Amino acid sequence: MAGEVEISQVLLYARDLKSQYERSRARERQLALAYRRLRAAYQQSLRYALDLRDVHGRLQRAFLQSLLGLANALEARDPYTRGHSERVARLAQRLALRLGCSADERRVITQAGLLHDLGKIGIPEAVLGKAGPLSEEEWVLMREHPVVGARIVSPLEFFSEGALIIRHHHERQDGSGYPAGLSGEAIPFGARIMAVADVYDAMTSDRPYRKRLACEEARRQVEGWADRLLDARIVSAFLGLPADGCFDPTV
Repeated sequence: MAGEVEISQVLLYARDLKSQYERSRARERQLALAYRRLRAAYQQSLRYALDLRDVHGRLQRAFLQSLLGLANALEARDPYTRGHSERVARLAQRLALRLGCSADERRVITQAGLLHDLGKIGIPEAVLGKAGPLSEEEWVLMREHPVVGARIVSPLEFFSEGALIIRHHHERQDGSGYPAGLSGEAIPFGARIMAVADVYDAMTSDRPYRKRLACEEARRQVEGWADRLLDARIVSAFLGLPADGCFDPTV
């Protein structure tokens, strides 16, 4: 009788173990199923995120192209500045290449060159086209254009370096520039490149208040501004470029 009881208890224990094992296996299957569902949901979310990133990138690039079109339209209204940004961008690109900038850096510098005067959209035409010297109040307006331009491009997350170049392309080595009065190495390198390209093209272009300088005279002035107003290393790279047709704004 005692033996039968022990066998019965063993059988019950075995059945309990089997039941627990089956429940454990069922939980494992449920967990595996839940894991697969979670993984599938993660993969789907990842695809959505990648799609959104691609759409966001396309929208930002489209916005950039719209700004480039706007910059061209603004310049086209004024015979004195028509083509200025394109020439500045081209010269800045050549300088960046000579100075060893990477392909990405050259791309940003070139795009910033095309947009560097975009902030002038906020300056009255009477100030932009004034034939005589600007008044102090007019200079206050004029000095705002790098800041306005940087604000316009600031929504472009991938163009943050370009925004800095636009904001600081009128800074000078001795701190006499604007808008922040930065000096020396504190000025972003791309902005220092842009400064050389910008002042050279401005000097070799007709403006309402003066006639353009000859290329060689403008080159001498740029050379004379090395260290004091312009980065000497970049000026040296500029003077090392061949004085071919790319330097002539009429070409």
